[in-house]
Amino acid sequence: MNNSQEKSNEKITYIDINKLTQDNVTLKDSSYYFNGSFGSINCSFSKGTLFDVEFSADDWLVMDMTIGGCFSAAINWSFFEDTGKSINFRMGLLPNIKTRVAIPLKVLDGQSVFLPRTPGKLKTVTQGSPIDIDRLSRFSVSVPNAPSPINLKISDIFISDSEPEYPLEPITLVDELGQKCFSDWPGKTKGINALIENANAELSADLPPMEGRSKYGGYTGINFNATGFFRVENDGRRYWLVDPDGNAFISVGLDCVSIDGYANLEGIECLTSSLPPKNEIGWTSDGRFFSWHKRNLYTVYGEDWFNIWADKTKKRLEHWGFNTIGAWSDYDYIDRAKQPYVYIFNNYPKTKKRIFRDFPDVFDSSYAESAVKWAEQIRPRKDDPYMIGFFMQNEPAFAFVNNINLGEMLMANPGDFASKKVFIKKLSEKYDTIDNLNSAWGASFANFDSLHNAFKTEGMSETARRDMFDFTYDLIHQYIKIPAEALKQVDFNHLNLGLRWAWLSSPALAAGSEFFDVYSFNCYSMDPTEAIENTLKIIKKPLIIGEFHFGALDRGMDATGLRGVTSQEQRGVAYRYYMHRAVAHPYCLGAHYFTLNDQAYLGRFDGENYQIGLVDVCDRPYDEFIEGIIQTNQEIYDIASGKIPCTEEKAKEIEAICF
Repeated sequence: MNNSQEKSNEKITYIDINKLTQDNVTLKDSSYYFNGSFGSINCSFSKGTLFDVEFSADDWLVMDMTIGGCFSAAINWSFFEDTGKSINFRMGLLPNIKTRVAIPLKVLDGQSVFLPRTPGKLKTVTQGSPIDIDRLSRFSVSVPNAPSPINLKISDIFISDSEPEYPLEPITLVDELGQKCFSDWPGKTKGINALIENANAELSADLPPMEGRSKYGGYTGINFNATGFFRVENDGRRYWLVDPDGNAFISVGLDCVSIDGYANLEGIECLTSSLPPKNEIGWTSDGRFFSWHKRNLYTVYGEDWFNIWADKTKKRLEHWGFNTIGAWSDYDYIDRAKQPYVYIFNNYPKTKKRIFRDFPDVFDSSYAESAVKWAEQIRPRKDDPYMIGFFMQNEPAFAFVNNINLGEMLMANPGDFASKKVFIKKLSEKYDTIDNLNSAWGASFANFDSLHNAFKTEGMSETARRDMFDFTYDLIHQYIKIPAEALKQVDFNHLNLGLRWAWLSSPALAAGSEFFDVYSFNCYSMDPTEAIENTLKIIKKPLIIGEFHFGALDRGMDATGLRGVTSQEQRGVAYRYYMHRAVAHPYCLGAHYFTLNDQAYLGRFDGENYQIGLVDVCDRPYDEFIEGIIQTNQEIYDIASGKIPCTEEKAKEIEAICF
């Protein structure tokens, strides 16, 4: 029987877990145990009720969960309409701690791509389409495939009319250096004395720059006209970047060249060992985030830690063969190091009203005004020859929905939108009379003005949805055109590298690409060839890949990131296979690896805690991975010019732990 009770003015209604259906799950002592991959529990209910529980968009679905074993795990929460539409929330959990997880039902509208962290929970990503809570028919909790069986315990499932508290048992998960403390591995730093010894040993090491490179990192063996800034050239066989001195340049980049490693410790300080006072080095000024990486550097080098780190990092990157400082990097480092870099803009132009997620009312005059102000941030760097170009944005949230129909989102959104007026005017010109539109759409509007009232396309014809999808191209074109033109008024020296799409989720993302010099996207695969070819089917432009990575579970972290392999040595194999195929393609100008540093074990700002860095939290390089990187980067120009074939050696891949 379900129980309802009041706790601190919070109405809690428990769900009888014996009524839930299971697949590959064991029910024991009022708890569910997932002992392998693809297990799930399912809860079905009629419209407006969950069993006999009333609920609304203001309520929260809550479960207590515990992951057993040595690694983090991903959990999928899926919600289904009676129409079959679904929305999924993929989240990560730290191991061996009982964690309360709460899903606010209002997020079923799909407006939030990433849900906030709560104590013990890691990152949560929204996948799928928005659903109508009034048509909610069931939910399920499942575990995806993983490198090893997942032992997940679920208990205390309930509905709350307010956000619950998040009780967390104090247990030390990281040591004083920020390393996972309940396991050992080769290369683990055994205390502060070892930290200092390792760091000083590298400072005295000889790390010469890679041979055959210009001062900008270009290839001195292939030359073009020098213009003083980076540009694009096609030699009849392939596209190249050209450095300011006229040398051929393939952008071999590294993202997040910074101290980084900041952990979001809100509500989870009880999972750490000793921490310094919040006014000391390592903490952010608001006391919410702490970087063991930064603190370790300060411990080793004292007050001059940044300059010593920066000079060491410059030597490392030139020795390892990287010639581009990628997105999210430290501009103090960039200005000191004098290495080629890319700029990434913050705070893409906005309007007060948004059509869907971060997509603004692009035909409103305030959008153009916002773009003019936004473009000014590049002015101090407009004459810098070391800047290759700029990314206008990174992974717009609206494009996380495959084949997004922004026209439908616009017309379902109540309110007065300038973009809606433009669309209605376009429809009136196309159909002439409202009767013609109603006939084509299977609708019954009284007049064109009545289209200003919010409506959904359910029951309408495919023509209606097609018209709205066609207007999606117009919206995205305007979304890119206005800011791109504002940028040209400020900086005409540097390359526009596009928006760094998360993936090519719709052919409509080709709209506005004429304003880019280079088209960019992030590509987390083992082989980027298919993604490159699929992009070129809809847009014939030189390309650059903004992000990719590979992680392993053999060195002190417990999540691989978006692609997993068996070891650090295999990370080097994966890097070589990927980069060979990227730069061998005549349209690809380069690719940027994400990232320099491992992420914090307890999770960065959003909860990612991936083993994806070239160095660990103690600033110690993963030597086997670095060996593969150096070999690859020495071969880049021979691969790009067709002198040697791509490697056929593939890495030993494992199921990824990612969220």
